[in-house]
Amino acid sequence: MHCPERYVKNNGIQQREAKDALTAYIEKMVWTSNETVLDIGCGPGDVTSDILYPFLKNKIKQLIGVDKSVEMVEYAKSSCGRSDMDFKALDIEKPIHCGSSYLRGFNKIFSFFCFHWIHNKVDSLLNMHLMLKSGGEILINFLLINPLVEMYKILDEEWQQYIKDIKQMSQDSFSQDELREMFIKAGFRIINIESSVKTYTYPNYSSFLDAVRAVDDMYSNLPQHLHGRYAIHVKDKICEKQMVDICPNTGEVILRYLPITVHAVKD
Repeated sequence: MHCPERYVKNNGIQQREAKDALTAYIEKMVWTSNETVLDIGCGPGDVTSDILYPFLKNKIKQLIGVDKSVEMVEYAKSSCGRSDMDFKALDIEKPIHCGSSYLRGFNKIFSFFCFHWIHNKVDSLLNMHLMLKSGGEILINFLLINPLVEMYKILDEEWQQYIKDIKQMSQDSFSQDELREMFIKAGFRIINIESSVKTYTYPNYSSFLDAVRAVDDMYSNLPQHLHGRYAIHVKDKICEKQMVDICPNTGEVILRYLPITVHAVKD
């Protein structure tokens, strides 16, 4: 996910999930005046600025979006930065040092469609706990099952040598109960955790494949001359395993996915 322009054009599902989660939970959170808020996995900044910020603008002093991708952060800074909203590079899996300005620096932490990419979820949750002030809350929305990871598993052998180098790809899968325990062990008190099967409709197969490519880091690892063959292989595998439903009359592509939302507090 190092091409912000492509991601911005093809992240409709991410935008919808963020809006749905915020609509459902924002008024259930306890707010004071002039809060400092963190958005983890902000990507190119459009969800942070266009969806999260409008929900928060009358409640906060500062909103900071962070992402491990420097390319994404630079794009976000240039296209979305403002006096009360900034973007910085940060890898949530790495230790938060005692002298860091992030330590107990935030009243709220949000994260949308990022946590399913995080391999070391336990340490990441511990970091979030350290970054929150006492009484602070988190709202984390992510995929219980990552369709892209499922696709990687069924690629032919010739492509597997490239998959192993995608360090940020989490091949771990956890049940809702296992995830609940992770949050609790990190020190959070869970207020609510819920998941349900949802669908997202793409107008055609081409737009669906564009959305896949926008989050597929294989393109960063593959030599340029293999991109075309890989794209064809991905399309063939998705069709072979019937990973999506295609409407015979309209050509629309329907993706079924399983999002999970966790609302928790640091007592």
